[in-house]
Amino acid sequence: MSKKTKGMLSDAEMGSFFENMAMMVKAGITVNEAVGLLKDETDPADVRMGTALSVMSESLSAGDSFEDAMKASAVFPDYATDMVGAAEYTGRLEDTLFHLSDYYVSENSLKKTMASAVRYPLILFGLIIALLIVMLTLVFPAFYGVYNNLGGSVTASSFRYIDISFTICRIMLWVMVALVVILLVCLIMWKCGKKESVRKLMMKFPAFRRLLENLDLYRFTSCFSMFLGSGELQEEAMKNSIKVVEGAELKAKLTRALEKMEAGESFSQVAYEEKIYDSLNNRMLIPAERSGMLDSVLGKLLRNLKDNNEAHISHIANTLEPLLTGVLMVFIGLMLISLMIPLIGIMNAIG
Repeated sequence: MSKKTKGMLSDAEMGSFFENMAMMVKAGITVNEAVGLLKDETDPADVRMGTALSVMSESLSAGDSFEDAMKASAVFPDYATDMVGAAEYTGRLEDTLFHLSDYYVSENSLKKTMASAVRYPLILFGLIIALLIVMLTLVFPAFYGVYNNLGGSVTASSFRYIDISFTICRIMLWVMVALVVILLVCLIMWKCGKKESVRKLMMKFPAFRRLLENLDLYRFTSCFSMFLGSGELQEEAMKNSIKVVEGAELKAKLTRALEKMEAGESFSQVAYEEKIYDSLNNRMLIPAERSGMLDSVLGKLLRNLKDNNEAHISHIANTLEPLLTGVLMVFIGLMLISLMIPLIGIMNAIG
């Protein structure tokens, strides 16, 4: 191809792309024409999307399938292209495109919620750091200037107390700076693709561990349900869905489950044996599969998992907010005390 794209599309961009494609395919527009229309309507400033659509349009015009065109653009993850390929083969492209749109819209919504939960601590830490800097660069030098004009025992006593206050504020400043640096480094590592190191750190905290495990389970269930809906066999759906799982523990469970499925067991059986879901949901899968209602139950599972994810994020945010507000109030109190200590020294020296 004459043009190449760099980097994957964001969840928001993929959600919008798949939704637009699904609506046009539903309206009877061919995939080639739909991609061409999206290319013509794309903002010239959006170079990555425009280039991706141009590559896809050229590929489709050359007679390639939609799956091959997506692979040629190099902006879609493997499981999305595999899902589209299966849907083209089975004639379920429209439903699969709508499923993919819903999936990426949900992913984008969850990531925004998580970003909002992280943003508040950073802002609060920034306020604390700003207050400490003002204390150390403006307030304490002013006190030192006043005490330099005093004489005798007053000066010695005042300097001793203000040195204690200065040390307290300086320690608090370094603690806050260290926390902010850790948070920023974790965010940069996450965005630069070093998620595993950040995950290991987060997994040490029970609240974050539950959230990450639930997010992995949600992504797997969503992909597995979409692959089944696109016409894939259970074994292939399982194999392709494992790719979205990042946690080692869940991936190990699913790998064992896949081996059992390849040996002849059904998904509901291996899910129960490997305890992929909680006991209630695992038991629901067996009669659901036997009665041909597996898709419906998986949809219910997805809604429950999504609600649990949002509840976990909300719980973490609601816990951090009062905790950090309390820390801020304590630090303000300590700073006020640090201002009062030198005054106590002066009063003692005069008295």
